[in-house]
Amino acid sequence: MSFINSIARRLSGAGMEESDGFVVVPPTPPQTDSAPSAPTISLSLKQKHSSIGLKHPNVKSNSYVASLTAASVVNEEERAPLDIAVVMDISGSMSGGKLDLCKKTCLVLLNELKATDRFSLVTFGDDAKVEFSLAGLTASNKVNAENKVKALRTNGCTNLSGGMTAGIQELQSATAPNAVRSVLLLTDGHANRGVSAPAGIISLLKGCLASESSANISVNTFGYGEDHNAELLKGISEGSSTPGSYYFIETEDNVSSAFGDCVGGLLSVAAQNIKIKIRETTGAQLEVSDQRAVRTTPSSFTLQIGDILADETKDFLIECSNFTGETACIEVQVEYVDIVNSRPAISPVESITTVLPDDATISEVDTYVALQALRVLVANTLRSAGTQARARNITQARESVQSTITKITEESTALTLTPTDQVIVTSLLKDLNDCLSGMTTYHEYEQRGSKMMSMKAQMHTYQRCNESDETSFNMYRGTTSSKAVYARKLKGASNAY
Repeated sequence: MSFINSIARRLSGAGMEESDGFVVVPPTPPQTDSAPSAPTISLSLKQKHSSIGLKHPNVKSNSYVASLTAASVVNEEERAPLDIAVVMDISGSMSGGKLDLCKKTCLVLLNELKATDRFSLVTFGDDAKVEFSLAGLTASNKVNAENKVKALRTNGCTNLSGGMTAGIQELQSATAPNAVRSVLLLTDGHANRGVSAPAGIISLLKGCLASESSANISVNTFGYGEDHNAELLKGISEGSSTPGSYYFIETEDNVSSAFGDCVGGLLSVAAQNIKIKIRETTGAQLEVSDQRAVRTTPSSFTLQIGDILADETKDFLIECSNFTGETACIEVQVEYVDIVNSRPAISPVESITTVLPDDATISEVDTYVALQALRVLVANTLRSAGTQARARNITQARESVQSTITKITEESTALTLTPTDQVIVTSLLKDLNDCLSGMTTYHEYEQRGSKMMSMKAQMHTYQRCNESDETSFNMYRGTTSSKAVYARKLKGASNAY
């Protein structure tokens, strides 16, 4: 049994009482020299209004945000070892500079991995081929892997499904898998060999990942240039219980920085198998604005969200309405596998209460909650506008995006913003305007806009950077995160190679 599976089985909290799915966590013992370290994930709650009068003429609901923030991974030695399968398109369209840059990036990646990491290389043209089977990167294995990379040549068409399947099978072949496992799949074209229909590829992916041996395998996808199916690659990256990221590589020299951003994330995974439980305790109506939310009772939801990176924050928007008493109360608890400390963890139940006086008063707006609602709006808008654009309703798609730009501008103007808050608003508006500029015509949407919208919709949904350009500012990456550091590092090493 893998480390992750054995740890996950212990998350049931044997010996702990449960109430409506919430685990009663014993008080934390006094700190001693042998006491466990601080929790890897901290949980906090905020609400848009702390008080809402039941007679208020306009406001009949309240918004809440449950925030998960991961601790820092102190140093390189604390990070979990990786199992990585690089799945590379070597079809004829990858000839010349494209494949050469991908080979250099792969060689730079190998140089960054440790002996405790495992690596596999799969290629696909007309057929899929395992060039280097999953193995620990001892000095001799690293040399052998480098030689395999250097010998790659272009060949044939694009059997994406075969390459994807072979990469997953390579990770499944490990008898004692590492805690962090990922397929890195790169292509510059449309699937035209093997299973080629997008729905068939997604179905195949989910079938491959259905077994227990696939726990915590993520698939990160890299679309190279303008001739790839962005929605398919985004769907592949979101097809596992631990979602990966879709990267749009617009220019050739950003292959290395895209890989660096991705690998920097894998090297800083702090927790996995994260399960969030949310309930309302007074009988008010509860909704959770997240596509992963599953209603478990009329007053409770659970979310399975995969992993969280060091220093990363994940925010979950909760809505409560149809108040029935003098207060409304939201309770949240999180369970996860602590990768840094190799143990299961369950947080205490956190709660937040809204006072509901019998009058028309209302408290001030919490800016953080208001901005998170705008972030969710942006993600939803880009997904719906993408659907409209794919149906060739470009005018309707543009109107949807423009309407959200107007709403954000108006609502943010009414808030008191700190410099940090202003960065969030500016970033949201910039991303919307970038997507708008990619939809001037349907042809422009096909070439660039579709990729930009898929990438940014995913980024704002999961609050994780998937930028390929290391010089682009991204509010989810910042400048000092592991993703930012490795994006710059791999780009610099590739340029110097």
